[in-house]
Amino acid sequence: MKNKFIKYWLCTVALSLLAYNCNKDEDASFSDNGQTALSFEDTAFNLSIPEEDLVLEIPVYVTTLSSTDRSFDVEITSATEDTSNEYSVGTVVIPADNYSGVLNVDFDFSEISGEDGEVKDLILTIIPDEGTASYNDVVSISYFREIICNDLTLDIVSDIYAAETYFTVESADGTIIVDRFFPFTVNSLTAQEYSVTFNLPDGDYLLKIGDSYGDGMYAVNGDVTLTGSYSLTCSIITHASGEGTFDTPVPDPFTGNPGAEVEVTAFTVNP
Repeated sequence: MKNKFIKYWLCTVALSLLAYNCNKDEDASFSDNGQTALSFEDTAFNLSIPEEDLVLEIPVYVTTLSSTDRSFDVEITSATEDTSNEYSVGTVVIPADNYSGVLNVDFDFSEISGEDGEVKDLILTIIPDEGTASYNDVVSISYFREIICNDLTLDIVSDIYAAETYFTVESADGTIIVDRFFPFTVNSLTAQEYSVTFNLPDGDYLLKIGDSYGDGMYAVNGDVTLTGSYSLTCSIITHASGEGTFDTPVPDPFTGNPGAEVEVTAFTVNP
């Protein structure tokens, strides 16, 4: 009697030990040792939905065998408002003679609305048949539309000696793509701002921010000290950013000054 109780407990509670066969000899939804019970393997997902769409396959386990396929409904218990067209939810399908199956949730990239990076929520619950139990039966899905962005913006705030600042955007092999070498033409005791937007095809690139004098984007003139900065962004993605002095001395390709400094950042557009 004690052994029979232990076997029942293993079948109905310890779904992590599903290799234990609760009902090898019987073809039924119930065994004489325990009730059929369902459980999600994982109960939380964070997804970035790619442009080619995504089908999320959620494993589901059951404690008993059956010689026929079994299916169980799932209900949407909570969701971000006005998102029903962004996904479709299937049913839990357990193939014959299996202890596991899947629930498919199909996400449609083209239907996902909102701002870049906006996170949507979807909560699903297994609806067991009469006489079937369930636990770990609620799954929470957070998802957002993958950011596809090719229009990049470079913003530069100068130090005192703005005219010493230069930049290039190059392909991975060193070919110059954007050639606005010196965006500032004069120096001043106040910070100057520069912004430019350009389109880059998908691929790998290098941003080079240089200072022809050799002190980076940091300068002192009498009582005035200014620290410059830069950022390369696309939507909410920051591909590169920095401020102050640079670490890499490189001869200035334009003035020939051997003590010039440059900061190089590799980045990828739509990896």
